[in-house]
Amino acid sequence: MATIDGAAKAPSTARAATARRRRSRLRILACVVLALVVLAGVALGAVGWYISSQVLNPEPDHPSYSLRVLAVRSNTIEIPRTTATMRSGTYSLQWHGGRITLGAVVSSNGRSVVRRFTGNVRGLTVGTPTHLDIFMHSTPADLHIPYATVEVPDPLGPMPAWYIAGRSGTWVVVVHGRGSAPHEGLRALPSLVRLGLPVLEISYRNDPGAPAGPDHLYHLGASEWQDVQAGVRFALAHGARSIILYGYSMGGSLVESFLHRSPYAGRVRAAVLDAPALDWNAVLDFRAQQNNLPPLLMAIGKRFVAWRIGLSNLTDVTDVRTAADLRVPTLLIQGTGDTSIPWTANARLARSRPDLVTLVLVPGAEHTQEWNANPSLYTSRLRAFLRRFVG
Repeated sequence: MATIDGAAKAPSTARAATARRRRSRLRILACVVLALVVLAGVALGAVGWYISSQVLNPEPDHPSYSLRVLAVRSNTIEIPRTTATMRSGTYSLQWHGGRITLGAVVSSNGRSVVRRFTGNVRGLTVGTPTHLDIFMHSTPADLHIPYATVEVPDPLGPMPAWYIAGRSGTWVVVVHGRGSAPHEGLRALPSLVRLGLPVLEISYRNDPGAPAGPDHLYHLGASEWQDVQAGVRFALAHGARSIILYGYSMGGSLVESFLHRSPYAGRVRAAVLDAPALDWNAVLDFRAQQNNLPPLLMAIGKRFVAWRIGLSNLTDVTDVRTAADLRVPTLLIQGTGDTSIPWTANARLARSRPDLVTLVLVPGAEHTQEWNANPSLYTSRLRAFLRRFVG
């Protein structure tokens, strides 16, 4: 009997040991799976935070001075060949101490491009570091246009702005794009001045020299529209009877947010939108395609963008979802080479409201570079549109 009982206990003990090993392996596997899930969550969270930071962090665009001059001749200059330096049109080449205007491309090879120029090249020699500037000018003084720097009262504090006087009772309030500054609107300034329109080139929260927002982040128009409202109130308090809003890129989003939220929207007679960001979901999806980013990662990034600025989703900051959402006569200008904003979506929107929207497409122009690509077309269409609102 002792032998039989011992034999019976041995298999039972073996089975118990096997069960313990199995449970131990399952616990280890569960820990590994949990760790992987946590790591995946952390990784996706890091991706979402990174993407949202690229969208929301204010990062002013500073000149890079990365182009070193290769040769300077009587009316041409040779600089390194890049996608930007090869674009046709009119641009500014600046260096510490001066700037010239670049014109037509004369010739190019795999290393360099030769372009015509106008202006004073004093201080510009072989090896001088330069920067290709699409905005052309630094202040209205570069255009020999008198102006004053004013402070616009705002809920966050005084916002600096440029004021250019005019004889009309209709003022133009110009709203620059993301990472830019009031000088973005200087390309159009001569046209506005020629029509006698007073101009207010405003800044908004998180701009250099302006008060920062409470969280130091862009809100894609969800809060910045109040700074546009401050500019409109300043204009009305200083003699304006009506307003034209002029928005570039994200500035277009601010303009539309103002038109849909401000009690002063009724004082706006018209809007000019240059490559406007009207649908942030579409804009970020478009940028994801441009950078080969998987849709899942961009979806996570968009959720982080909305969460960090206190929105349930980006639809909450999209005031123009259909053509029916447009409020005032609008000139919409966009380049067909825009790699930042989905120009086809804006074009469809404009074409669905020909009664309200005047669409100008500039072939091949990059983001907010329609004036540079074809100054005469841009200027003529802008003036023709604005003449309708100048008394």
